[in-house]
Amino acid sequence: MLYALRQPATFLGLVLGFVVGCGLRAALQQAVIGGLRSIRRPHQHSLWLDPYGLVGALIGGVGWAPRPTVSRFKSRQVWTMVVVAVVVHAALAAVGLGLYLVAGGVREAFDFVSTITVLHGTQFVAGDFLQRLALGFGIENLACGILALFPIPPLELGVALWSTLPKTPSSRRLAYRLLEEHWGILVVLVLLVLPLAGEFPLLLKLVGSIGDRILGAL
Repeated sequence: MLYALRQPATFLGLVLGFVVGCGLRAALQQAVIGGLRSIRRPHQHSLWLDPYGLVGALIGGVGWAPRPTVSRFKSRQVWTMVVVAVVVHAALAAVGLGLYLVAGGVREAFDFVSTITVLHGTQFVAGDFLQRLALGFGIENLACGILALFPIPPLELGVALWSTLPKTPSSRRLAYRLLEEHWGILVVLVLLVLPLAGEFPLLLKLVGSIGDRILGAL
């Protein structure tokens, strides 16, 4: 996201996309757990932006919201967190891409949009401020929604899998380290921000590849 500072409209769109998307995602997840009262009186751990997720977004261009406290969840609730994350970001991505079209963008341009380059502040299909703002907002939410589906904690699918699937003592110890000792956060950050042989980081490349395919199918 910091790479986009050279293009203020895109940078603003990315920031708004991340803050609105992850904030709404965390708020709705909290509502699913404890009802509306939990939003009015947030608990100590119910922050709506994760500091490590913010670091990932600033350096890699995409991040995540605070993960649920899985020790208190039933299996159904944990998997609901995955659904909430995907639905929120998909809806906001649709809003951003729709606003891009309303602002004068053309649908055919989606075939030439690169998810990674937009996350890094480079746009070739958006001509004015509103188009760049809207496209940045939409692409940021598209990328955050895709990232949530990678099976590594603290990402939602990773939290759901590692909190429900492990059965053996060794797998439970590994799950504890990933979920509670934050090994998973380190893994995600390394894969998201560490360049691979002079190219983009591995996890960012995967997010970008999936995002490009989704955009090309629109």
